[in-house]
Amino acid sequence: MKNNPELEKIANQDQVDRSKYDTGDLSEVELWAKDRVRLSRVVEILNAGEMKTSSDYINAAIVFQHGRDKGNKRDPFASGMAVKMMREAITLDASVDKWLLAAAIDRDLMIRDEPQIYGTQYIRKGEGHPWEFYKLDSSVISDEERRAHRVETLAEQKIELERINKKKLIERFPTGENINEILDFCKTYFSKESEYDVSWKGMSRFAFQLKRLKKTEAAFFVFKLITELYPNEYDPFHSLGNLLAEMGRKEEAIEAIKKSIELNPEFELGKKDLSDLMEK
Repeated sequence: MKNNPELEKIANQDQVDRSKYDTGDLSEVELWAKDRVRLSRVVEILNAGEMKTSSDYINAAIVFQHGRDKGNKRDPFASGMAVKMMREAITLDASVDKWLLAAAIDRDLMIRDEPQIYGTQYIRKGEGHPWEFYKLDSSVISDEERRAHRVETLAEQKIELERINKKKLIERFPTGENINEILDFCKTYFSKESEYDVSWKGMSRFAFQLKRLKKTEAAFFVFKLITELYPNEYDPFHSLGNLLAEMGRKEEAIEAIKKSIELNPEFELGKKDLSDLMEK
C-alpha cells in the first residue's frame, strides 16, 4: 500500500520550515501561521479517510504535534491527536521508532500543564535563557520503559541537558555551503570542549537540517563523518544508509544499514528498512 504523497509533502514542509526558523529565514509568527494551514489540511485528509499506512499516521502526527489555535497557543486537541496518530502508526507497524510516541505523550502532557513522564521535553523562560527540563513525574514509568522507547534514563538526561544548551552547528554554518570547513571544525572539536554541539546527536541534527534544505551532498559528508568519529553508535549508520538509498546508492545503503543492525541487533526499524531496501 502506497503512502499518501500529499501527507509526505506536508510533513516534509513542516520540517523544512523549522530548519528555516533555526537559520533565521522564517519568523516565529510566520511559522505558526504555516502550522495552522498544515493542520487544517491534515484534518481534512483524516476526515476523508485518506490515511492508510503507518507512515501516513506518522506524517499526520508530525503536523498535529505543532498545532496551534488562532491565538498562537498550543492546542491540546492537536497534541492529543498526535498521540493518537502515533499509537495507530505503531499498531500498523511495530518497528516504528517508539521515541516518537514517547515525545508525543510528553508534549501532550506539557500542553495540558501536567508533568511529563518520559523526559523528552525541555522549556526555557525566554530567548537567550538556557533550556531546562519541563517538570517530570518520575514515578509513572521506569528507566527500563524509557529505554524501550529509546529515551535516555533519568541520569543520562542530565548529561543530555548540557548538550542541548550548547550552540547548534547550523548557527555557525547556516547554509552548509563550505563543507570542508564544516568537516574540519567537527573533526577538531568532537572530542574537545566546545561551545557548539559536536556530539553525534548534534552533528546528526545538523545533517538532517542540511538534507531538508536540499543540501544533500553536504548532509552525506556530515553523516559519513559521524560514522567515522563515532563508529560504535548504530543510529548514524542507519541515517547514512537511508540517505544513500535516497541518492540511489543502494549497495552502499545496504552495507550502512547492516552495520547499524550489527551494532544493535534489536534495532527493529533498521531491520525493516533493510528488508524494504533489498526488495526493491
